[in-house]
Amino acid sequence: MNCRLLPLVWLLCAVAPAAHALVEHKVRQKFTAPAAGAVLQLDTFSGAINLTETDGDAIEISVTEQCNVKDEKEAAPLLADLDLTLKQDKDGHVIVRASYRRKVSFTWQNWPPVLLTFDIKVPRRCDAELHTTNGDITVGKLTGKLKVINESGKIFIGETDGTVTVRSNAGEIGVTACTGRVDAASVTGNISIGRALGGARLASDGGEIEVQQAGGDFRVSGNGSSVKVRFVHPLTRAADVATSGGNIIAIFDQRSAANIEASAAVLEKVTTRGLAPAGVPDGEARSHFSAKLNGGGLVVALSASGGRIQLRGEALVLPEPAPAQ
Repeated sequence: MNCRLLPLVWLLCAVAPAAHALVEHKVRQKFTAPAAGAVLQLDTFSGAINLTETDGDAIEISVTEQCNVKDEKEAAPLLADLDLTLKQDKDGHVIVRASYRRKVSFTWQNWPPVLLTFDIKVPRRCDAELHTTNGDITVGKLTGKLKVINESGKIFIGETDGTVTVRSNAGEIGVTACTGRVDAASVTGNISIGRALGGARLASDGGEIEVQQAGGDFRVSGNGSSVKVRFVHPLTRAADVATSGGNIIAIFDQRSAANIEASAAVLEKVTTRGLAPAGVPDGEARSHFSAKLNGGGLVVALSASGGRIQLRGEALVLPEPAPAQ
């Protein structure tokens, strides 16, 4: 080290502030859900949300407030500007609101000054609306309508016996299963759906879209997104999958009946594999391809204006017989 720099180094060490600790407070409240069903509405300026299901009849809320300061004295003015509301209205709906009275002042601290985490337990049968500006959202297994909006952060939803509406500007979306319709859109994140047997509306700008089991009225709109979808048997509604700047992989049960209308980019191809048992031989076609699976049926329209399309067949796998006793 250059000796001439030593006084400067010593000076910086001398004036460096002490490392901050983490001051943490918890706010807890419990509400009894009405017999008609639980309803939760949560709107926060920031913070992660963890929603889990129980077999009880109460909504239990725990909010963790954290300040990255050295002591309670420094935390007090930061917490004073936090407005946190936990209440139940006349209809029995539980409402959680968190906002922060932002001050125009110079500060070395990152926004927000108070970090929030919401851990909430609800009855399994519950309708929920969740919104956070910055933070991950995780939802367990619920029966009811679910609406989730996240400006930035991941969203993961477990098995939901109802409808799901999800919006994210900058974060991945994952849904394990939904018996109702899934309406999901992300600006930059991937969308991954396990079972969407009640139909779906999916849209992404730049993120990948994958659905392991698609049924019902199924629609996909992608912009710079590749799409992979497996259609369940039997097909009960028409489907429309369109993307620009990405490829499409569409997988069909060999027993399914459908009219497939597939259009790839001008210099790309539509290829087929494993659909011979359904009457479509393996091979390659031009950029526009029409096929009838098992004599034809509902229309499945596939359009990849900037990419290629692969059509795959998947045979039914029967379980092995039980050994003789």
